[in-house]
Amino acid sequence: MTEETRETGRWEVGLATALLAGGAGVVTGNPAVFLAATVGLVYAVYGYVTGPPPGTVTVERSLDDDSPLPGAEVTVTLTVTNVGDDPLPDLRVTDRIPEELEVVDDGSAFTATLSPGESATHTYSVRGRRGDHAFDGAVVVTRNLSGGVERRQFVRARTELSCRSAPEGLPLAERTIPHTGRIETDDGGEGVEFYATRSYQRGDPMGRIDWNRYARTGELTTIQYREEQAAVVVVVVDARMEASVARDPVEPDAVELGAYAAEEVVDTLLERHNRVGLAMYGGHGGYLSPAAGDPQRLRVRQLLQDGPGALGDGQGDRMAFGGRRFSALDRRIPPEAQVVLVSPLLDDDPVGLVNRFRAHGHPVTVVSPDVTAGETPGDTLARIDRAHRVHELRESETRVLEWSPDEPLHTAVARAERRWSG
Repeated sequence: MTEETRETGRWEVGLATALLAGGAGVVTGNPAVFLAATVGLVYAVYGYVTGPPPGTVTVERSLDDDSPLPGAEVTVTLTVTNVGDDPLPDLRVTDRIPEELEVVDDGSAFTATLSPGESATHTYSVRGRRGDHAFDGAVVVTRNLSGGVERRQFVRARTELSCRSAPEGLPLAERTIPHTGRIETDDGGEGVEFYATRSYQRGDPMGRIDWNRYARTGELTTIQYREEQAAVVVVVVDARMEASVARDPVEPDAVELGAYAAEEVVDTLLERHNRVGLAMYGGHGGYLSPAAGDPQRLRVRQLLQDGPGALGDGQGDRMAFGGRRFSALDRRIPPEAQVVLVSPLLDDDPVGLVNRFRAHGHPVTVVSPDVTAGETPGDTLARIDRAHRVHELRESETRVLEWSPDEPLHTAVARAERRWSG
């Protein structure tokens, strides 16, 4: 807690009036005018002799949802309690909001009068933005009874809000590299899921011998497990102007939603020890070669939030694609990579992009945020056109994950998995 005490200057007008009237009374020799100065003098003295407010307060904050979707409203409840022994006749509180969050209604400031042990509560709403945010405290101003002196305190009260909803798993094609990962294959070897048994070979680990079978038949066999190998994945975000469409002016557009979805997909794949890259298709461009580990996670976040210029280690390619977008992108994607395209599918260009990726041997999964929820004739037409593109992609055996911004991304993944497995 930090604090400062200062005079508000509220009573200076009383002192000025007293001095002016007193001087006029002396000059004119008029006792009535001189006596009038005492009114202003008493007024000023009252303000100056009243001491600073001695109160001590605590601040508590709660959120109705600490992990909302981007664009969702979050209700913030701020509670201030007078834990001192003196009343606080004039209390003013302003919650300090993270810069990235937008206040929706009511505002974060309020006033109250608190007796010892009494609390005051204020609620307001903010709109979530992609990423992690921290409220660090509130500014509390208390004034004495006369209002002539105020004490300003910064009271720490940390609350974290994370606009993330990582998918529990995004099913990918069985295209792997010989490193341990979390893509299941149809090969037997080291792993955790039973795959098959084979005849014992000299040097097989004792822990993998099927001793139950040996007890029954006297035959030595070795248990094999389904291997999990790493995949190479490039997540491509549709950042073109054609994708910069929002359902409502106050909501994130499809490019921002796509960046959010891409970051969550990348986080999930990296946690499963895969090698993941990122490409911004349109906009300011940018390409990040596939890699693994936490440093890659940080580079992906920097590229999504700040563009290729934020990557000062030479890891980010500043390509902007230009008129030959696909050729510029395809030259950088490793031949063994599969692609996750994040696009709202608002025009035919992403469909053509998927077909060209597949023609070049890259399996493709599409994650599509749906921003066609309006009710105007134009919205209805856009919704019909998008549905046609989704159908066209599915007919070509491309997996499409449709995601409404009103639901967590992992819910859309689970629904898509049921569709794909059915």
